[in-house]
Amino acid sequence: MARVDDYKESFRLASQELRSANLQELARLAEVDIVLPAEGTPTICVPFFGTPYHVLVGEKVEIRRLDDHSEVPLPEKILLCHYLLHASGEPPKGELITFRQIPDGHFYFEAFQRRARDPFLATFGRQPEFFRRCAQSLGGQPAAAGDVGMVFQPLPRIAIHLALWEGDDEFPPEASILFDANIQHELAAEDIAVLSGMLVYRLMGIARSQ
Repeated sequence: MARVDDYKESFRLASQELRSANLQELARLAEVDIVLPAEGTPTICVPFFGTPYHVLVGEKVEIRRLDDHSEVPLPEKILLCHYLLHASGEPPKGELITFRQIPDGHFYFEAFQRRARDPFLATFGRQPEFFRRCAQSLGGQPAAAGDVGMVFQPLPRIAIHLALWEGDDEFPPEASILFDANIQHELAAEDIAVLSGMLVYRLMGIARSQ
């Protein structure tokens, strides 16, 4: 697990890269809005899990959540920066791939399973309809995958599919997390694993509140 110092250094490096980037071009490729005032701080507006975030790129980079102005955790700050820095403008492929098919996915596969797929299966494997209801609360839409499949768009160019197979007397429930093939041009494997975990833990939080 990354230490706080590692997160701080990762955010520092990403902030440094953002400050020297062509922000208008980044916003165009990421399909997000940008405000460039004549005076003041350039602000990039990024919807993240349906909530607007502002990325202010001045002498230092600040990231603010607009709905409740709560503190943005460092992993989310890093992910938003990486999304802006790596966006390619590549259109969705309409082709689903597994995490192992992502470049370097094999290297992070065990962490991906522990962080995202395993807790998803443990929480919803025997409650597919409950998963459907929780997914709808997070903006998920029905998808043709598994016995119950839902697709989420946590960021403008990113689609994540969660699929459950109910199982029976012979076979236990099964789960899978799939991605539109364009994701490999938008985020590195480690960021995809982190984002998948963020999605699953948001769903688990909804489940606990029910």
